[in-house]
Amino acid sequence: MKTKSTLKFAAFLMVFVWLAACQHTDRSGNAQQDSAPVGSDSLRNADRSDAPNDVTHMSKADGDGAAFMDTAAIGGMIEVDLGKLALEKSSNVHVKKFAAQMVADHTKAGADLKAVATQLEHLLPEGYPADVKAHMDAMKKLNGKEFDQHYMDMMMKDHDKTLDLFRSASSLRAEIKGFAASTLPVLEKHQKMAIQINAALK
Repeated sequence: MKTKSTLKFAAFLMVFVWLAACQHTDRSGNAQQDSAPVGSDSLRNADRSDAPNDVTHMSKADGDGAAFMDTAAIGGMIEVDLGKLALEKSSNVHVKKFAAQMVADHTKAGADLKAVATQLEHLLPEGYPADVKAHMDAMKKLNGKEFDQHYMDMMMKDHDKTLDLFRSASSLRAEIKGFAASTLPVLEKHQKMAIQINAALK
């Protein structure tokens, strides 16, 4: 059985690694950030809130289940929004194909997760923490091959940790465990694609 602290650490580690992978510096070594939102509806909506809503007291899920659903929801929104950004910014056919797959698969996974959350009367977060949003905004400054390499490297590392998170859900209640189990093959496919494309870009 996974303990609450173990699952929360896995969730924290996933977000931490994503932030580290997403960090981009300019030639002076300073983090590149701007205040303009990434061109997608869900990120624009994130301006309404800088952090996930704390509504776990309303949920039928326990603390571990709520933490998993919230982390998975934010991760899924990130993948959809960055996929849409990659479709706009990339000129690489393989990167664009991957990005389109990410948008389609994570949109479906997000809908599936929302159905589980509704069943458990758990309100999922609709916005990003401020630091995540700032890193996503910074990616707008990347173009061409620089964007492709940054995006695919991030996707490879991100899916490593996402798989760890979803595998840790085996101890959660049936509804959440079922969602995680059905989503895992899709995430494993994403990971393989990301590794192959990332290697080809080197």
